[in-house]
Amino acid sequence: MTTLKSDSRHSAADAQQKPIDMLLTGGTVLNVYSGELLKADVTVHNGKIWSVGHFNPVQPHAARIIDVTDKVLVPGYIEPHAHADNIYNPISFGEEACKKGVTTIFCDNLVYFPPIGVTLFEELMNTLSKGPVKFFWFCRTNPQTAVANEDEIFSLDSIETLIKNPFVRSIGEITRWPDMIKGNSKILNMIDAARKANKRVDGHLAGAKFEKLNVLARVGVESCHESITGEDVLNRLRLGLYVILRESSLRRDLADIIRPIVEKNILTERLMLTTDSSTAVYYDTFGMTDHLIDIAIKEGIPPVLAYRMVTLNPAVYYGLDRQIGGIAPGRDADILILKDLYHPVPETTISKGRVIAKNGNLAAPFPQIAWEKFFPKTLFVNHEWRATADFFKIFTPEKSMDFPVVEMISAVITRVKWTCFDSENGHLTLQDKEGVCHAALLDRNGRWITNGMVGGFGDGIEGLASSYNTAREILVLGRSHEAMKTAVNRVLEMKGGIVLIEKGEIIYEFPLPLLGYGSYEPLQLVARKEKELIDILLTRGYRFHDPFYTLAFLPNDFLPDARINYNGVVDIKTGEVLWPRKDLKAQQTLSKISSNSIAP
Repeated sequence: MTTLKSDSRHSAADAQQKPIDMLLTGGTVLNVYSGELLKADVTVHNGKIWSVGHFNPVQPHAARIIDVTDKVLVPGYIEPHAHADNIYNPISFGEEACKKGVTTIFCDNLVYFPPIGVTLFEELMNTLSKGPVKFFWFCRTNPQTAVANEDEIFSLDSIETLIKNPFVRSIGEITRWPDMIKGNSKILNMIDAARKANKRVDGHLAGAKFEKLNVLARVGVESCHESITGEDVLNRLRLGLYVILRESSLRRDLADIIRPIVEKNILTERLMLTTDSSTAVYYDTFGMTDHLIDIAIKEGIPPVLAYRMVTLNPAVYYGLDRQIGGIAPGRDADILILKDLYHPVPETTISKGRVIAKNGNLAAPFPQIAWEKFFPKTLFVNHEWRATADFFKIFTPEKSMDFPVVEMISAVITRVKWTCFDSENGHLTLQDKEGVCHAALLDRNGRWITNGMVGGFGDGIEGLASSYNTAREILVLGRSHEAMKTAVNRVLEMKGGIVLIEKGEIIYEFPLPLLGYGSYEPLQLVARKEKELIDILLTRGYRFHDPFYTLAFLPNDFLPDARINYNGVVDIKTGEVLWPRKDLKAQQTLSKISSNSIAP
């Protein structure tokens, strides 16, 4: 093993002029720039790496000396494509991530930006940046579901302002790639703004074939995290895209994707690894970036290259390799102490020059932020009102009627199944319809509702209401209109959450006070609550691996085939509204609880 040498007199002089905060001595450094393992000491000053080399016989004076003899030092891991708002929040996500070695996180802004606008979101980014790990962001060009005021929220002016912020490193993930192929001027102008600001353009190119990938690369898309086969990876690499390889709770197939890369001896400089939007249960069970490194190495990626995929490669992609991604002078002191390269869970995590986790435990809890300052409860609902059972009835004067059922064929993929329903007392009934339940997306302020039917979610569910979904409205499913009403009204009382009603009683309740989408609790507690609901629903007919993905994506606008969103029951492939949204009149919907309640 090579020893990295330096001029000891020069190093000692530097140390005397600038007192060193930390010395890591006796270890082996993984140099991600040269691909070598080098015996070297590392000094840290003011949150930065001061020097890397062998300083004997003169050792610099340091406030803290850590003996790392027989240990390996690697750069802090970078998560290049995170959704740090998936029921957990950035603080609870960051606390868990750093235990596993993640010191930099690139996050989606889709949940947090639209409700509060540019100015307050920039303040939120700045506040989070002061914590023990670094948060950067990718900025959405559009929502994931139809909304009434999309053009106002996702305006070109807003995107141009955000993309100039140093904490925003890209626009993306752009789910509406068919619009780019059609020449959508709004998205193309946003891409142009990103490129002028020297920021990246992240795509979500699920289903795009080689010919369409050519067009998307030509108009400016630079990366994609939606490869599901080795051929998908190669197609994207061959056209100049960076590829973010995914292993998540939605798709646990990283090993299958990596094998063709190894077999064909494909270059890995433009490959990264992500857990994408995984559930708390997944993180609690399998780990985070450490788990991805382990998979990559076991599938034949050389260890040095596997570590580059979670350090230097994403740093280069986002134009931050002068700051993060390696152990070298001038970089942020984000350093992990490992037993060896085959044990990627760090014994110690150093971030910004400070020990923040050791042996799987935090050195100290992360500083909390005033969530209510950014996201007051009035953002979820701005007046008091209550749902009635009639909301969830599909009325018809006919004795029977064909209706477009959203039939689930996986946790997230659906198809349209036209089904004939009998009517009873003027509305459709589920009599003799096993496996089908009523469904609705209800505006959280009671202004409109889209009614529908869902097949495959389970027929043992009386009433389930959830504000956790891509629309951030209230999604309701069940076979009892009364139970559905009760579940919705409890969600309204909590100002966001998930509620399951059975025989008039609450059998499951999970408050989500952060915009109705997130919890303030630690990730492990969120995992326990997720597991509790999964177990309940599996015994009531849910037949896929994770109902949280179903709840999240039923209202979206980019997964096939049918969705229930603001426009109605929609065929996503054709854009046809199969059953329209219904606007709710104030006198029919609003049951005022307080005489001074705010009008919708």
